[in-house]
Amino acid sequence: MKFNKISLVLLLASPSLFASPNLTISTSTNSRDFPLSSESPLVVPLTKASYTLKVTGIEGNCIAQTEQKVKFNQPLSLNCASMTELPIKIRFNGDYAFTFDADNKTLLIKRQPKKSTKKAFKRPLPQVQCDSYDGGEVTVHLADTYKDGTQLKDKLSGQVVTVTKQQVILTPAVNSGGLILLEPLHKPVKEAEFNWRNANIYFVMIDRFNNADTSNDNSYGRRKDGKDEIGTFHGGDLKGVIEKLDYIKSLGTNAIWLSPIVEQVQGFVGGGNAGSFPFYSYHGYWARDFTKIDNNFGNEDDLKRLVEEAHKRGIKVLLDVVINHSGYATLADLQGDDIPVVNPSSDWPAQWSDWQPSTGQSWHSFNDNIDYNNVEWSRWWGGDWVRTGLPNYPKPGTNDRTLSLAGLPDFITESSKSVTPPEWLLNNPGTRVISRDNYTVADYLIEWQTDWVRRFGIDGYRVDTVKHVSGDVWTRLKQAATTSLDDWREENGKTGQPFWMMGEVWGHSAYRSPYYDDGFDALINFDMQKKMDQGASCFSQMADTYQSYADTLKQEPDFNPVSYMSSHDTELFFGRFKSFEMQRNAASALLLSPGAIQVYYGDEVARNIGPYGDDFHQGTRSDMNWSLDANRQQLLKHWQILGQFRQEHPAIGAGEHHEIKQQKGYAFSRTLGADRVVVAFAGNVTSADNTSK
Repeated sequence: MKFNKISLVLLLASPSLFASPNLTISTSTNSRDFPLSSESPLVVPLTKASYTLKVTGIEGNCIAQTEQKVKFNQPLSLNCASMTELPIKIRFNGDYAFTFDADNKTLLIKRQPKKSTKKAFKRPLPQVQCDSYDGGEVTVHLADTYKDGTQLKDKLSGQVVTVTKQQVILTPAVNSGGLILLEPLHKPVKEAEFNWRNANIYFVMIDRFNNADTSNDNSYGRRKDGKDEIGTFHGGDLKGVIEKLDYIKSLGTNAIWLSPIVEQVQGFVGGGNAGSFPFYSYHGYWARDFTKIDNNFGNEDDLKRLVEEAHKRGIKVLLDVVINHSGYATLADLQGDDIPVVNPSSDWPAQWSDWQPSTGQSWHSFNDNIDYNNVEWSRWWGGDWVRTGLPNYPKPGTNDRTLSLAGLPDFITESSKSVTPPEWLLNNPGTRVISRDNYTVADYLIEWQTDWVRRFGIDGYRVDTVKHVSGDVWTRLKQAATTSLDDWREENGKTGQPFWMMGEVWGHSAYRSPYYDDGFDALINFDMQKKMDQGASCFSQMADTYQSYADTLKQEPDFNPVSYMSSHDTELFFGRFKSFEMQRNAASALLLSPGAIQVYYGDEVARNIGPYGDDFHQGTRSDMNWSLDANRQQLLKHWQILGQFRQEHPAIGAGEHHEIKQQKGYAFSRTLGADRVVVAFAGNVTSADNTSK
């Protein structure tokens, strides 16, 4: 999900995973990591907020530090072989320099007198040990994966070879990065049964993907800002997704995760810490009415057709579910719903949604005319529904279940009190909200979300902000969604796999936690993105990660991590190194990972980061690039081959993993029943001219 505040991203993994010093700067909800070098200071723009600094990867001997107060312009001692964690409060917006002294194992923090330039940060390539491949034929040992005489085909080069003495000899394909994908030449006629552990999930942020219907681009009076359009609606819609289903299928995709489709708050809030841009709910995580499709995204006929067309192509559809919070109160909603808490200035437009800041104001300035102490706020959601800092509303707490994320209204989902929906929601044109007897907040939210399943045959959910809602609510949601899907299938004469639920637990890595007991079939794995740096530098670096994931999958029957390389709440991998070679190699590392994977739209064509003002994450939601240069066409081809290879072989994500020792490079087999594949890596290619075409 995305918040109305500056966020810095990427999650911290175990200190032992870092090959070089690394600094992670985090807020309470997000974080971002940077490499530390003693050669030059790291300069980072920070806004007024409380942060936590975490330093890892410091080698050598040093005295362990326990408690240490951060002081600017004074060296801070760092731990060796363990993480150093330091709280820091930034009182002034600006650029801050972090100077690392490798000899003394210290970090110096200093505020810069001038802002840094807007030059894009380009991460240095990781320094890792890796075998090299100089061209020509290589011998791949297969252990006992295949019998002698078996004919195998390399998916990347198309070469056909015969197993002799448990090995084959072949030449890696040009532009493969030294990778070889071996499968039996004669595959079973019967198509492999879908397995969620082998899922290849394509995450589409609808507004930024493809605009097939320009007539709905400015619904509800939403406007463009005429500048960078950082936080405005760009026009993508469900029809646009339908248009690109064949493209999505070509990636080996077997499930689409759609960003939330429900009606969003209709106006804007101030974007970023400085309020430098109007921020609309184009991303879908600020709901207004959970029972309607937002007009910007399309209508119910579009959703029905999307599900039908996806199913024809063997692609399942996942909706993004938000139960923790609603959207902010915008001027457009306050005016349209007649919530009398605004004191408009004499120069305000008749339609408050047309408000723009005057000279000396920012997009935050409209808040100056809102009376946050007015008792009429009770006519908004009301104190029985949400916690928030308004009169006669329960105050947000400090733990995960009761806090207010980024000031968003926090639904009181643990309440056993019967509630009635607010009048503005009951009167919302086209709503399916009905007042029910003895319904709690959670009862309504579960009914609203599962109604989409019952009416359209939705296959599963991606669930937002899992740790901020109690487990019993998720259990009930899963049960209700399962019943709803069964009802739809009975009505439509369909059969299929059980309803599937994937959760976002911020910072969760690849292990089985108690969240799996709350109805979740999978959890997003924040661990993989960090490991992509080294894996893209040398595929052999994935050996320990693959073994760890595979071992846990084998030990825990209901465990399934969903790994990713880019996301809307972290970073775009291509933005880290600006390297097509690294992007290709990261694709290999991700698509061959045990367990399910998630591809963020545009990863496959190296989508560039967009403008973001002082909110980094807005840049990760840039428009999909459909016009491809030669580098991107080549990258897309590699992605399609690997994606289809994964789809054809459930053993890749769901099979038993065995590393196969080689004289040089790295190889492993994956086996699931009769499905067997071998993946080999000859080493980093020293010259593309030396590889086979």
